[in-house]
Amino acid sequence: MCVQRIVLTLLIAGMLASVASCRQSESSPPARSMTPYVPSADTIARVHWLGEEGLGVAASASYLMRIWALPQSGQLEAQTLDKLSTFPPRWSAGETAATNIIASLTRPLLADVVFNECYLEIRHPAHQPAEFAFAIKLTPDRVEVWQTNVALISQSLTGIKPGASSTDPRGWTLRRPDAPELVELTHAGGWTIISAAPDDHVLHNEVLNWINNDPGPAVGAYTNNWLEAEADLQRLAAVLPPSWNLPVNLPKISLAVNGDGAHVLTHCELRFARPLSFGPEPWNFPTNLLGDPLDSLTAVRGVRPWLASLKAWHDLPLGTPPDQACFWSLPGAAPQVYFTAPVADASNQVAQVTKYLMEKTNPWLAAHGYVSFEPLPGSNGVVWGNTPAFQPFLQFADAGDVVLGGLSLNRNPGTNTQDNLFERPPFSRLFDRISAPTNLVYYDWELTGSRIEPCLYLGQAARVVSHHVQLPLESASLEWLRAIEPRLGPCTTTITATGPNQLSFFRKSTVGFTGAELQLLADWLESPQFPSGLYSLPASPAVQP
Repeated sequence: MCVQRIVLTLLIAGMLASVASCRQSESSPPARSMTPYVPSADTIARVHWLGEEGLGVAASASYLMRIWALPQSGQLEAQTLDKLSTFPPRWSAGETAATNIIASLTRPLLADVVFNECYLEIRHPAHQPAEFAFAIKLTPDRVEVWQTNVALISQSLTGIKPGASSTDPRGWTLRRPDAPELVELTHAGGWTIISAAPDDHVLHNEVLNWINNDPGPAVGAYTNNWLEAEADLQRLAAVLPPSWNLPVNLPKISLAVNGDGAHVLTHCELRFARPLSFGPEPWNFPTNLLGDPLDSLTAVRGVRPWLASLKAWHDLPLGTPPDQACFWSLPGAAPQVYFTAPVADASNQVAQVTKYLMEKTNPWLAAHGYVSFEPLPGSNGVVWGNTPAFQPFLQFADAGDVVLGGLSLNRNPGTNTQDNLFERPPFSRLFDRISAPTNLVYYDWELTGSRIEPCLYLGQAARVVSHHVQLPLESASLEWLRAIEPRLGPCTTTITATGPNQLSFFRKSTVGFTGAELQLLADWLESPQFPSGLYSLPASPAVQP
């Protein structure tokens, strides 16, 4: 397990780098004529990262490179890799005296994973232990560093000294009494390969043979993708620690990330074992409640079966769940975020919820020092809070059987510094994009730069209300968000039902994330136990293996 943790650490570093660390030029990598490597049916996960060096000969991420060339980006990368370098010893044995030694050995390896092309494959044949191979393309001076550092890390974590390899004079092997029994480091065609498996190193040999036949990577050289990943999440969950607590019925997923020079293009396919249990109803927009300009607009449908499965929905007097919902935000004050949902007998449902909050929730709020809910004047709705700027509310809207809610009663758009930098398409154009595809189940559009500050405000407010620690304003993550904010343009995300058990995800964005996701990313990167937990929600102490 210890070497698996090392490779998982390297994989996490590579995936973080894939959305940020890039160098570009105007030429493209030469095409290869070899047949692409085909993984085994026993493969449960594989990841190919082209590497910063590889992106240096691509013309697809020039704008992303400009963002990552900022000093704040470099500071955040350094902080992230520093934290990640302490992960293997923390995970395997907790904080010990060896943590700093192992971290010093791991840190330069992580920098290589960011810079160089690498490939990871995990296999799990039925009724057999899992095996994996991690390959990274290195220059000769870095090969020696990997030989030495990985051997020392492995010896420190296992207590077993690696021995000389019988097949590679520059490599080594490590034999353990427990699975995986054989850990090996070898070289081929400019690649360094680390593998762990039973004595029959099937995966290792297949990757080795591929590299010997073609010095290109095992996957990805035949596409323009920066990052490619495939995983059978259900089977992968079986080889991950139980503490990860993954849900059941996970899909098979394939991910590809590339760009067009100005944008990050993210494609993802999710294939479920069973047909999806939703049949989306026609879109039902209360268009008279929305207006221009907008900072964001989100529409989702086909959610009734999922909502109906939630215990919380049945514990509250909410009646039949809606099948769809619409969310939007206005420029200006952060709390100007709203939602609507068409609900049968909406007036009665809002009245029931109001009664429940007044009679059941208010006593608890009062006992814990919170402001109580109050009836909304002139409506059968309810409002919470006593400040003009922040007053979450829920009410029945006059636009039909529609529930309307939000974080501020004042629905007057303000101004934003990005007004003259990026276009805000009129609502009518966004509505046409949503209503045209018949298989669209999710649509999200936003001006990401305009959402950075409001999302930070709302996130910090939520941490105060829930008695969790706020993100430090001087943290490297928030300094980075402030630096990239004026450079972030529109982000469009769509999810379509492309089969009875398949969903397709596509996003066109500046850095691959929405404003809310960037806030969550910042919270995660600032976690003292990174990559575990969040800064606001620290991870539980590591369970000893």
